[in-house]
Amino acid sequence: MNWFSILRLGLIQLCIGSSVVIPLSTLNRLMKVELALPATIAGFLIALHYAVQLTRVNWGYLSDKTQNRSQWIIFGMLILGIGGVLASASIPLIESNFAYGIMLALFSYTLIGFGVGAAGTPLLALLASYSSKSQKGFAASITFLMMILGLAITGITAGIILDPYSHQKLIKITTSLAIITNILSYLSLKNLEKTLRNNADVHTPNAINYSEPFFEGIKKVWMEREARLFTIFIFISMGAFSMQDPILEPFAGEVFGFAVGESTKLDGFHKIGTLIGIILIILCLSKFRIGFASLSIVKNERLGSEKFWLITGCIFSAFSLFMISLLGLTYRDPGILNSVVFLFGISNGVFTAGILGTMLHLASRGSDGNNTGTRMGIWGAAQAYATMIAVFFSTVLVDILGLMMNSLPSVYGIVFLTAASFFIAAAFLGSLIIKKDELDQNQNILQSVS
Repeated sequence: MNWFSILRLGLIQLCIGSSVVIPLSTLNRLMKVELALPATIAGFLIALHYAVQLTRVNWGYLSDKTQNRSQWIIFGMLILGIGGVLASASIPLIESNFAYGIMLALFSYTLIGFGVGAAGTPLLALLASYSSKSQKGFAASITFLMMILGLAITGITAGIILDPYSHQKLIKITTSLAIITNILSYLSLKNLEKTLRNNADVHTPNAINYSEPFFEGIKKVWMEREARLFTIFIFISMGAFSMQDPILEPFAGEVFGFAVGESTKLDGFHKIGTLIGIILIILCLSKFRIGFASLSIVKNERLGSEKFWLITGCIFSAFSLFMISLLGLTYRDPGILNSVVFLFGISNGVFTAGILGTMLHLASRGSDGNNTGTRMGIWGAAQAYATMIAVFFSTVLVDILGLMMNSLPSVYGIVFLTAASFFIAAAFLGSLIIKKDELDQNQNILQSVS
Protein backbone atom coordinates (compact mmCIF):
# COMPACT_ATOMS: atom_id res chain seq x y z
CA MET A 1 0.00 0.00 0.00
CA ASN A 2 1.45 3.37 -1.00
CA TRP A 3 1.10 6.52 1.07
CA PHE A 4 -1.46 8.03 -1.30
CA SER A 5 -3.75 5.05 -0.61
CA ILE A 6 -3.26 5.54 3.13
CA LEU A 7 -4.20 9.22 2.77
CA ARG A 8 -7.34 8.21 0.85
CA LEU A 9 -8.38 6.01 3.77
CA GLY A 10 -7.44 8.83 6.14
CA LEU A 11 -9.80 11.14 4.25
CA ILE A 12 -12.67 8.77 5.14
CA GLN A 13 -11.62 8.96 8.80
CA LEU A 14 -11.75 12.74 8.44
CA CYS A 15 -15.30 12.42 7.11
CA ILE A 16 -16.30 10.19 10.05
CA GLY A 17 -14.88 12.73 12.49
CA SER A 18 -16.66 15.59 10.73
CA SER A 19 -19.99 13.74 10.83
CA VAL A 20 -20.09 13.23 14.61
CA VAL A 21 -19.10 16.74 15.79
CA ILE A 22 -22.55 18.34 15.73
CA PRO A 23 -24.51 15.35 17.17
CA LEU A 24 -22.03 14.73 19.98
CA SER A 25 -21.14 18.31 20.92
CA THR A 26 -23.47 21.01 19.61
CA LEU A 27 -26.77 19.17 19.98
CA ASN A 28 -26.23 18.23 23.62
CA ARG A 29 -25.54 21.90 24.38
CA LEU A 30 -28.77 22.89 22.58
CA MET A 31 -30.74 20.36 24.62
CA LYS A 32 -29.24 21.48 27.92
CA VAL A 33 -29.13 25.28 27.44
CA GLU A 34 -31.55 26.37 24.71
CA LEU A 35 -34.21 23.69 25.35
CA ALA A 36 -33.56 23.58 29.14
CA LEU A 37 -33.68 19.77 29.21
CA PRO A 38 -31.98 17.73 31.94
CA ALA A 39 -28.36 16.93 31.06
CA THR A 40 -29.23 13.27 31.60
CA ILE A 41 -31.22 13.20 28.35
CA ALA A 42 -28.29 14.36 26.21
CA GLY A 43 -25.97 12.07 28.14
CA PHE A 44 -28.21 9.08 27.54
CA LEU A 45 -28.36 9.80 23.80
CA ILE A 46 -24.57 10.01 23.54
CA ALA A 47 -24.22 6.86 25.65
CA LEU A 48 -26.71 5.12 23.35
CA HIS A 49 -24.52 5.96 20.36
CA TYR A 50 -21.55 4.34 22.11
CA ALA A 51 -23.60 1.33 23.28
CA VAL A 52 -24.59 0.58 19.69
CA GLN A 53 -20.91 0.60 18.72
CA LEU A 54 -20.43 -2.60 20.69
CA THR A 55 -21.59 -4.22 17.42
CA ARG A 56 -18.23 -3.29 15.86
CA VAL A 57 -17.17 -6.93 16.06
CA ASN A 58 -20.16 -7.86 13.89
CA TRP A 59 -19.25 -5.29 11.21
CA GLY A 60 -15.67 -6.55 11.25
CA TYR A 61 -16.84 -10.14 10.88
CA LEU A 62 -19.14 -9.24 7.97
CA SER A 63 -16.34 -7.43 6.16
CA ASP A 64 -14.07 -10.47 6.70
CA LYS A 65 -16.74 -12.84 5.45
CA THR A 66 -17.57 -10.91 2.29
CA GLN A 67 -13.99 -9.70 1.65
CA ASN A 68 -15.56 -6.49 0.35
CA ARG A 69 -14.90 -3.93 3.05
CA SER A 70 -15.62 -0.93 0.83
CA GLN A 71 -19.33 -1.69 0.59
CA TRP A 72 -19.67 -1.70 4.37
CA ILE A 73 -17.74 1.57 4.69
CA ILE A 74 -20.03 3.25 2.14
CA PHE A 75 -23.09 1.78 3.86
CA GLY A 76 -21.86 3.02 7.24
CA MET A 77 -21.23 6.55 5.96
CA LEU A 78 -24.74 6.66 4.48
CA ILE A 79 -26.31 5.55 7.78
CA LEU A 80 -24.12 8.04 9.68
CA GLY A 81 -25.17 10.91 7.42
CA ILE A 82 -28.87 10.09 7.74
CA GLY A 83 -28.53 9.80 11.51
CA GLY A 84 -26.83 13.20 11.75
CA VAL A 85 -29.55 14.96 9.75
CA LEU A 86 -32.36 13.31 11.73
CA ALA A 87 -30.63 14.18 15.02
CA SER A 88 -30.60 17.86 14.03
CA ALA A 89 -34.24 17.65 12.96
CA SER A 90 -35.13 16.27 16.41
CA ILE A 91 -34.16 19.58 18.10
CA PRO A 92 -37.05 21.71 16.74
CA LEU A 93 -39.37 18.70 17.08
CA ILE A 94 -38.52 18.34 20.78
CA GLU A 95 -39.38 22.01 21.19
CA SER A 96 -42.81 21.58 19.60
CA ASN A 97 -43.65 17.96 20.54
CA PHE A 98 -41.44 16.51 23.25
CA ALA A 99 -42.48 12.84 22.91
CA TYR A 100 -42.06 12.65 19.13
CA GLY A 101 -38.84 14.64 19.31
CA ILE A 102 -37.26 12.29 21.84
CA MET A 103 -38.34 9.25 19.80
CA LEU A 104 -36.68 10.73 16.73
CA ALA A 105 -33.54 11.55 18.75
CA LEU A 106 -33.32 7.96 20.06
CA PHE A 107 -33.65 6.59 16.54
CA SER A 108 -31.12 9.11 15.19
CA TYR A 109 -28.39 8.40 17.74
CA THR A 110 -28.87 4.66 17.19
CA LEU A 111 -28.24 5.23 13.48
CA ILE A 112 -25.18 7.35 14.28
CA GLY A 113 -23.72 4.57 16.43
CA PHE A 114 -24.37 1.94 13.75
CA GLY A 115 -22.89 4.22 11.09
CA VAL A 116 -19.67 4.90 13.00
CA GLY A 117 -19.20 1.18 13.68
CA ALA A 118 -20.11 0.06 10.16
CA ALA A 119 -17.79 2.59 8.50
CA GLY A 120 -14.93 2.70 11.00
CA THR A 121 -14.33 -0.99 11.69
CA PRO A 122 -13.99 -2.23 8.06
CA LEU A 123 -11.90 0.88 7.33
CA LEU A 124 -9.31 -0.06 9.97
CA ALA A 125 -9.46 -3.69 8.82
CA LEU A 126 -8.75 -2.56 5.25
CA LEU A 127 -5.81 -0.50 6.46
CA ALA A 128 -4.43 -3.40 8.50
CA SER A 129 -4.93 -5.95 5.73
CA TYR A 130 -3.02 -4.18 2.98
CA SER A 131 -0.39 -2.08 4.76
CA SER A 132 3.06 -3.54 5.29
CA LYS A 133 4.43 -4.26 8.75
CA SER A 134 6.63 -1.16 8.69
CA GLN A 135 3.68 1.03 7.70
CA LYS A 136 1.02 -0.09 10.17
CA GLY A 137 1.82 2.12 13.16
CA PHE A 138 2.54 5.29 11.25
CA ALA A 139 -0.47 4.69 8.96
CA ALA A 140 -2.75 4.25 11.98
CA SER A 141 -1.41 7.51 13.46
CA ILE A 142 -1.94 9.44 10.21
CA THR A 143 -5.53 8.24 9.78
CA PHE A 144 -6.30 9.02 13.45
CA LEU A 145 -4.81 12.49 13.01
CA MET A 146 -7.06 13.08 10.02
CA MET A 147 -10.10 12.07 12.06
CA ILE A 148 -9.17 14.62 14.73
CA LEU A 149 -8.58 17.17 11.98
CA GLY A 150 -12.11 16.53 10.73
CA LEU A 151 -13.48 17.09 14.24
CA ALA A 152 -11.56 20.35 14.61
CA ILE A 153 -12.30 21.83 11.18
CA THR A 154 -16.00 21.02 11.37
CA GLY A 155 -16.32 22.23 14.96
CA ILE A 156 -14.81 25.65 14.22
CA THR A 157 -16.48 26.08 10.81
CA ALA A 158 -19.92 25.04 12.06
CA GLY A 159 -19.49 27.33 15.06
CA ILE A 160 -18.84 30.33 12.81
CA ILE A 161 -21.77 29.56 10.49
CA LEU A 162 -24.23 28.79 13.31
CA ASP A 163 -24.08 32.31 14.79
CA PRO A 164 -26.72 33.67 15.02
CA TYR A 165 -28.40 30.32 15.72
CA SER A 166 -31.57 29.02 14.10
CA HIS A 167 -33.03 25.52 13.74
CA GLN A 168 -33.20 25.89 9.96
CA LYS A 169 -29.52 26.81 9.75
CA LEU A 170 -28.59 23.78 11.89
CA ILE A 171 -30.48 21.36 9.61
CA LYS A 172 -28.98 22.95 6.48
CA ILE A 173 -25.45 22.53 7.87
CA THR A 174 -25.90 18.86 8.84
CA THR A 175 -27.57 18.03 5.52
CA SER A 176 -24.77 19.68 3.53
CA LEU A 177 -22.19 17.93 5.70
CA ALA A 178 -23.83 14.53 5.15
CA ILE A 179 -23.83 15.01 1.37
CA ILE A 180 -20.21 16.21 1.25
CA THR A 181 -18.83 13.45 3.49
CA ASN A 182 -20.63 10.71 1.58
CA ILE A 183 -19.38 11.99 -1.78
CA LEU A 184 -15.81 12.30 -0.48
CA SER A 185 -15.92 8.81 1.04
CA TYR A 186 -17.23 7.27 -2.18
CA LEU A 187 -14.57 8.99 -4.30
CA SER A 188 -11.81 8.03 -1.85
CA LEU A 189 -12.82 4.35 -1.97
CA LYS A 190 -13.52 4.14 -5.71
CA ASN A 191 -11.53 1.17 -7.10
CA LEU A 192 -9.12 1.38 -4.13
CA GLU A 193 -9.78 -2.05 -2.63
CA LYS A 194 -9.78 -3.71 -6.06
CA THR A 195 -6.44 -2.09 -6.88
CA LEU A 196 -4.93 -3.16 -3.58
CA ARG A 197 -6.16 -6.72 -4.03
CA ASN A 198 -4.68 -6.94 -7.52
CA ASN A 199 -1.35 -5.45 -6.48
CA ALA A 200 1.18 -8.25 -6.18
CA ASP A 201 3.31 -6.24 -3.74
CA VAL A 202 0.74 -6.08 -0.97
CA HIS A 203 0.17 -8.61 1.72
CA THR A 204 -2.85 -10.82 1.17
CA PRO A 205 -5.15 -10.71 4.19
CA ASN A 206 -4.90 -13.72 6.42
CA ALA A 207 -7.83 -16.08 6.50
CA ILE A 208 -9.97 -16.12 9.62
CA ASN A 209 -8.92 -18.81 12.08
CA TYR A 210 -11.95 -20.59 13.51
CA SER A 211 -9.96 -23.30 15.31
CA GLU A 212 -10.09 -21.63 18.73
CA PRO A 213 -13.48 -21.06 20.41
CA PHE A 214 -14.39 -17.40 20.90
CA PHE A 215 -14.63 -17.46 24.70
CA GLU A 216 -11.51 -19.60 25.02
CA GLY A 217 -9.56 -16.89 23.18
CA ILE A 218 -10.91 -14.21 25.52
CA LYS A 219 -9.98 -16.30 28.56
CA LYS A 220 -6.44 -16.84 27.24
CA VAL A 221 -5.90 -13.11 26.72
CA TRP A 222 -7.37 -12.21 30.12
CA MET A 223 -4.82 -14.53 31.80
CA GLU A 224 -1.99 -12.33 30.50
CA ARG A 225 -0.98 -9.81 33.18
CA GLU A 226 -0.21 -6.88 30.89
CA ALA A 227 -3.33 -7.40 28.75
CA ARG A 228 -5.48 -7.54 31.88
CA LEU A 229 -3.92 -4.41 33.42
CA PHE A 230 -4.15 -2.54 30.16
CA THR A 231 -7.85 -3.42 29.85
CA ILE A 232 -8.49 -1.92 33.29
CA PHE A 233 -6.31 1.07 32.40
CA ILE A 234 -8.32 1.73 29.23
CA PHE A 235 -11.58 1.52 31.15
CA ILE A 236 -10.47 4.06 33.78
CA SER A 237 -8.57 6.44 31.51
CA MET A 238 -11.15 6.49 28.71
CA GLY A 239 -13.83 7.06 31.34
CA ALA A 240 -11.91 10.13 32.53
CA PHE A 241 -11.26 11.18 28.92
CA SER A 242 -14.98 10.99 28.05
CA MET A 243 -16.57 12.52 31.15
CA GLN A 244 -16.06 16.07 29.91
CA ASP A 245 -17.50 15.43 26.42
CA PRO A 246 -21.20 16.01 27.14
CA ILE A 247 -20.73 18.82 29.70
CA LEU A 248 -17.95 21.07 28.36
CA GLU A 249 -20.17 23.03 25.97
CA PRO A 250 -23.11 23.35 28.43
CA PHE A 251 -20.55 24.50 31.05
CA ALA A 252 -19.28 27.18 28.67
CA GLY A 253 -22.84 28.29 27.91
CA GLU A 254 -24.23 28.33 31.46
CA VAL A 255 -21.19 29.51 33.42
CA PHE A 256 -19.31 31.67 30.89
CA GLY A 257 -22.28 32.80 28.79
CA PHE A 258 -20.98 31.41 25.50
CA ALA A 259 -23.34 31.53 22.50
CA VAL A 260 -23.96 28.32 20.53
CA GLY A 261 -21.33 29.17 17.92
CA GLU A 262 -18.78 30.15 20.58
CA SER A 263 -19.16 26.89 22.50
CA THR A 264 -18.94 24.90 19.25
CA LYS A 265 -15.67 26.71 18.43
CA LEU A 266 -14.47 25.89 21.96
CA ASP A 267 -14.83 22.20 21.12
CA GLY A 268 -12.89 22.90 17.92
CA PHE A 269 -10.02 24.44 19.93
CA HIS A 270 -9.95 21.30 22.06
CA LYS A 271 -9.73 19.09 18.96
CA ILE A 272 -6.95 21.22 17.42
CA GLY A 273 -5.02 20.93 20.68
CA THR A 274 -5.46 17.16 20.54
CA LEU A 275 -4.16 17.16 16.98
CA ILE A 276 -1.06 19.14 17.98
CA GLY A 277 -0.44 16.86 20.98
CA ILE A 278 -0.47 13.74 18.83
CA ILE A 279 1.87 15.29 16.26
CA LEU A 280 4.30 16.35 18.98
CA ILE A 281 4.50 12.83 20.40
CA ILE A 282 4.92 11.26 16.96
CA LEU A 283 7.91 13.57 16.47
CA CYS A 284 9.26 12.78 19.94
CA LEU A 285 9.04 9.04 19.31
CA SER A 286 10.61 9.24 15.85
CA LYS A 287 14.20 9.28 14.72
CA PHE A 288 14.77 11.56 11.77
CA ARG A 289 17.39 13.80 10.18
CA ILE A 290 16.96 16.78 7.86
CA GLY A 291 20.07 17.88 5.97
CA PHE A 292 22.38 17.35 3.04
CA ALA A 293 25.04 14.63 2.86
CA SER A 294 26.82 14.60 6.22
CA LEU A 295 25.42 18.00 7.26
CA SER A 296 22.48 17.72 9.66
CA ILE A 297 20.28 20.81 9.93
CA VAL A 298 17.77 19.10 12.19
CA LYS A 299 18.45 15.81 13.94
CA ASN A 300 16.03 14.16 16.35
CA GLU A 301 16.74 11.23 18.62
CA ARG A 302 13.87 9.27 20.12
CA LEU A 303 12.61 11.12 23.20
CA GLY A 304 10.79 9.12 25.86
CA SER A 305 8.61 6.03 25.36
CA GLU A 306 4.96 5.31 24.68
CA LYS A 307 4.51 4.48 28.34
CA PHE A 308 6.17 7.73 29.50
CA TRP A 309 3.96 9.90 27.29
CA LEU A 310 0.88 7.91 28.24
CA ILE A 311 1.46 8.69 31.93
CA THR A 312 2.45 12.31 31.16
CA GLY A 313 -0.75 12.80 29.17
CA CYS A 314 -2.85 11.52 32.07
CA ILE A 315 -1.17 13.88 34.55
CA PHE A 316 -1.44 16.99 32.37
CA SER A 317 -5.05 16.15 31.48
CA ALA A 318 -5.85 16.01 35.20
CA PHE A 319 -4.11 19.37 35.74
CA SER A 320 -6.07 20.95 32.85
CA LEU A 321 -9.39 19.73 34.26
CA PHE A 322 -8.44 21.20 37.64
CA MET A 323 -7.74 24.55 35.96
CA ILE A 324 -11.09 24.46 34.09
CA SER A 325 -12.99 23.84 37.32
CA LEU A 326 -11.03 26.62 39.07
CA LEU A 327 -11.79 29.11 36.28
CA GLY A 328 -15.53 28.55 36.71
CA LEU A 329 -15.28 29.38 40.39
CA THR A 330 -12.92 32.35 40.20
CA TYR A 331 -11.94 34.06 36.96
CA ARG A 332 -14.63 33.71 34.30
CA ASP A 333 -12.72 35.07 31.34
CA PRO A 334 -13.76 33.47 28.00
CA GLY A 335 -10.32 33.98 26.49
CA ILE A 336 -8.60 32.16 29.33
CA LEU A 337 -11.14 29.31 29.11
CA ASN A 338 -10.34 28.92 25.40
CA SER A 339 -6.62 28.77 26.23
CA VAL A 340 -7.03 26.22 29.04
CA VAL A 341 -9.30 24.02 26.88
CA PHE A 342 -6.66 24.22 24.13
CA LEU A 343 -4.04 23.07 26.69
CA PHE A 344 -6.43 20.30 27.73
CA GLY A 345 -6.63 19.24 24.09
CA ILE A 346 -2.82 19.06 23.81
CA SER A 347 -2.72 16.94 26.99
CA ASN A 348 -5.39 14.65 25.56
CA GLY A 349 -3.35 14.36 22.35
CA VAL A 350 -0.27 13.31 24.31
CA PHE A 351 -2.40 10.74 26.16
CA THR A 352 -3.98 9.49 22.92
CA ALA A 353 -0.63 9.00 21.17
CA GLY A 354 0.70 7.20 24.23
CA ILE A 355 -2.27 4.86 24.54
CA LEU A 356 -2.27 4.16 20.79
CA GLY A 357 1.41 3.27 20.84
CA THR A 358 1.11 1.11 23.95
CA MET A 359 -1.96 -0.66 22.59
CA LEU A 360 -0.41 -1.64 19.27
CA HIS A 361 2.78 -2.72 21.04
CA LEU A 362 0.96 -4.91 23.56
CA ALA A 363 -1.31 -6.38 20.88
CA SER A 364 1.65 -8.27 19.39
CA ARG A 365 3.47 -8.83 22.68
CA GLY A 366 1.30 -11.53 24.27
CA SER A 367 2.04 -15.21 24.70
CA ASP A 368 -0.01 -16.19 21.66
CA GLY A 369 0.41 -14.12 18.52
CA ASN A 370 -2.79 -15.60 17.05
CA ASN A 371 -4.87 -13.66 19.60
CA THR A 372 -3.86 -10.18 18.42
CA GLY A 373 -7.36 -9.49 17.11
CA THR A 374 -8.93 -10.73 20.33
CA ARG A 375 -6.76 -8.37 22.38
CA MET A 376 -7.79 -5.42 20.22
CA GLY A 377 -11.42 -6.52 20.49
CA ILE A 378 -11.30 -6.67 24.29
CA TRP A 379 -9.67 -3.24 24.52
CA GLY A 380 -12.14 -1.80 22.02
CA ALA A 381 -15.03 -3.15 24.08
CA ALA A 382 -13.49 -1.70 27.26
CA GLN A 383 -13.24 1.70 25.57
CA ALA A 384 -16.84 1.57 24.34
CA TYR A 385 -18.22 0.53 27.74
CA ALA A 386 -16.13 3.14 29.56
CA THR A 387 -17.19 5.94 27.23
CA MET A 388 -20.83 4.92 27.39
CA ILE A 389 -20.86 4.86 31.19
CA ALA A 390 -18.78 8.04 31.54
CA VAL A 391 -20.91 10.30 29.34
CA PHE A 392 -24.09 9.14 31.05
CA PHE A 393 -22.60 9.29 34.55
CA SER A 394 -21.28 12.84 34.11
CA THR A 395 -24.63 14.19 32.93
CA VAL A 396 -26.54 12.40 35.70
CA LEU A 397 -24.06 13.79 38.22
CA VAL A 398 -24.62 17.33 36.89
CA ASP A 399 -28.38 16.94 37.29
CA ILE A 400 -28.17 15.43 40.78
CA LEU A 401 -25.69 18.02 42.06
CA GLY A 402 -27.79 20.75 40.44
CA LEU A 403 -30.70 19.73 42.65
CA MET A 404 -28.51 19.78 45.76
CA MET A 405 -26.47 22.93 45.09
CA ASN A 406 -27.29 26.46 43.90
CA SER A 407 -23.87 27.18 42.37
CA LEU A 408 -23.54 25.99 38.76
CA PRO A 409 -19.73 26.53 38.72
CA SER A 410 -19.45 24.28 41.77
CA VAL A 411 -21.65 21.61 40.16
CA TYR A 412 -19.56 21.47 36.99
CA GLY A 413 -16.34 21.85 38.99
CA ILE A 414 -17.06 18.70 41.01
CA VAL A 415 -17.64 16.69 37.83
CA PHE A 416 -14.42 17.99 36.23
CA LEU A 417 -12.46 17.19 39.40
CA THR A 418 -13.94 13.67 39.44
CA ALA A 419 -12.64 13.14 35.92
CA ALA A 420 -9.26 14.55 37.00
CA SER A 421 -9.07 12.02 39.86
CA PHE A 422 -9.70 9.18 37.40
CA PHE A 423 -6.83 10.45 35.23
CA ILE A 424 -4.52 10.40 38.29
CA ALA A 425 -5.60 6.83 39.08
CA ALA A 426 -5.00 5.87 35.44
CA ALA A 427 -1.50 7.40 35.56
CA PHE A 428 -0.64 5.20 38.55
CA LEU A 429 -2.02 2.10 36.84
CA GLY A 430 -0.13 3.03 33.67
CA SER A 431 3.13 2.89 35.63
CA LEU A 432 2.50 -0.82 36.22
CA ILE A 433 2.10 -1.60 32.51
CA ILE A 434 5.10 -2.68 30.39
CA LYS A 435 7.97 -3.31 32.78
CA LYS A 436 10.53 -2.56 30.09
CA ASP A 437 10.26 1.04 28.86
CA GLU A 438 12.88 0.85 26.11
CA LEU A 439 11.17 -0.97 23.26
CA ASP A 440 12.88 -2.59 20.33
CA GLN A 441 13.04 0.02 17.58
CA ASN A 442 11.35 -2.43 15.21
CA GLN A 443 8.41 -2.51 17.62
CA ASN A 444 8.11 1.27 17.91
CA ILE A 445 4.78 1.62 16.14
CA LEU A 446 4.82 5.42 16.26
CA GLN A 447 8.25 5.65 14.67
CA SER A 448 8.42 7.61 11.41
CA VAL A 449 8.73 5.46 8.32
CA SER A 450 11.39 6.46 5.84
